[in-house]
Formats: sequence, C-alpha cells, structure tokens
Amino acid sequence: MDLETRVAQIEAKDEIRELTARYCHAVVDGDAQTIVSLFADNGVFKTHTFAPQGHEELLSFYAEGVGEQTHKPFVQNHVIEFLDADRAKGRCSVEIRVLQDGEAYTQAGHYHDQYIRERGKWRFAERHYIRYHNVPWVKGWEK
Repeated sequence: MDLETRVAQIEAKDEIRELTARYCHAVVDGDAQTIVSLFADNGVFKTHTFAPQGHEELLSFYAEGVGEQTHKPFVQNHVIEFLDADRAKGRCSVEIRVLQDGEAYTQAGHYHDQYIRERGKWRFAERHYIRYHNVPWVKGWEK
C-alpha cells in the first residue's frame, strides 16, 4: 500500500470514529435530526425487533426513541476495516445508561456497522445493535 493510500485510510478512520462519537452525542442531546443526518440516504438501523430504513423511517424511530434524552451511550473498542476507498465495516462496543420507567438501567452490547462515503462524507450504511444485557442498575450487569 502506498503512502497516499495509507494516509487516506488514517484520515478516513478518524472521520468514521468521529461519526460514531457524533452519533452518541446526538443521542444524548435527543437530536433525532442530527442522528439521521449521519446515515446514508438509504441507511438502516437494525436491532433485535425492527429495522427502520431511509431517512423518513429513521427520523420517526429516533424522534420517538431519544426524545426523552434518557439514553447515554459510551462507545469503545472500535475496529474498522476498509472494503474499498468508499466502503468500510466496523465493530465497536457500547455501554448505555438509560432511564426506563423512572429507574436507572445499564445496557451493553456492540454495533456491527457498514460505512459508506456519500457526497464526500462517511455515513452509516447500516448500524446493527446487538444487545448483551439490559438490567436495573441496582442489580448490576447480568448476561
């Protein structure tokens, strides 16, 4: 791999890591519009029960889901692999603090992501959330 390609990949990895950080910050802020802007036009968010796709469905999903501003996600252990100059895939771990029915909960899992460079910016083509646990904070984590 030549130096120019290596530098481009380092810059792209940094942009992708910031993409996931911007996602977390927008979730904390309850900013559904910003979250959706981080997805490709036909992007999808998959979870254990549903998979909204495209900006209209994503906006409806996130406006309802983060509107109360109770989710506090923390991402770490980010690994990114390039498929080509405009596509990559990654996995990162996530811990989420959330208030459910007035009670503090802890969640943990990971995201399997597909990234695409669209209109010059890296975006989520697919974000798939795999949850390990979701338990009341007072119980600690359980599998």
